[in-house]
Amino acid sequence: MRDFFSLDGPFNKYGGMVADMIILSFMWLLFSIPLVTIGASTTAMFYVSTRRIANREGYITRDFWEAFKANFKKATIIWLICIVLAWLIWFNLSNIDVVGSMGVIIYPAQIIIIVEMALMAVYIFPMTARFDMSIKQIFKSCFYMANRHLLTSVTCVILVVAIVLSFIIMPPLTLFLGPGLYAWMASHMVIRLFKRYRPEMDKDPILEIQEIEAQKEEERRQRRIGAAKKNGEEMTAEDYIFEETEEAIPGTTKANENDESENIWEKLRNVDIEELEPTPEPIIETAEDRRNRALDSIFEDEDDEPVEKVDIWAQLRNASEDENEN
Repeated sequence: MRDFFSLDGPFNKYGGMVADMIILSFMWLLFSIPLVTIGASTTAMFYVSTRRIANREGYITRDFWEAFKANFKKATIIWLICIVLAWLIWFNLSNIDVVGSMGVIIYPAQIIIIVEMALMAVYIFPMTARFDMSIKQIFKSCFYMANRHLLTSVTCVILVVAIVLSFIIMPPLTLFLGPGLYAWMASHMVIRLFKRYRPEMDKDPILEIQEIEAQKEEERRQRRIGAAKKNGEEMTAEDYIFEETEEAIPGTTKANENDESENIWEKLRNVDIEELEPTPEPIIETAEDRRNRALDSIFEDEDDEPVEKVDIWAQLRNASEDENEN
């Protein structure tokens, strides 16, 4: 029971999810009151729900408002187009008797258009929320996905019908929970399809940075191979890897640098500070001054910076402490 009510327990997890659905439903209802803004509010609702499914942090109200403003023009135009098409279909069906015998052809055609519009509506607003596409591209992509992924399309349409029927039975509950519930459930199905076409969508930022670094490293490798070929040399990927790890091979440049460092360490180990001539200043010689004199005796003919000398002394001191412990 304690685990059930813990911070990571089911109560807080699913309770928080229900609270988010209620807030999202309220925001959708509030911004849909003018009716003409239903397209923009639905787009903002799907923007929030799809980002929550991808575990992107944020605030529901702030994200909703920002998505509403950013997609207002495009989503409103799409919504008005859908309303006009729906009105034309209703007008044609209401006056089907006027066309006479042509009604046998026009009536099924109108039904097919209604079905296609219902299936496309599943993807129109989620796609508007998450992709920067023109209105024409959105309609073409939605038509393709509605018929290509027919099972998902039909399932989402059934969810809408179920929520509408539940509103007749439980109006208050459905009103403040239904829109957010549908957005949450539909987003799980729709976002899975979107990632088939855009695998980079909602990718973990850490993994994305790692992939960018790997891509940069590959570009550097290709440039070095290209430069070697330009100079008449043959350099393969294996040669590049060999070059990067050549410090482990005796006789190479990096190996020689390591040998020089080891020689410096050996010289420092052999320095007897007591035999060094004291300097007139400072009058009271500290341990730090004695260490610096030892380092100066090693680097007296070299141009190394003092910081590098102190670092080498610190490494030597740590190595000595390790030897004493052993």
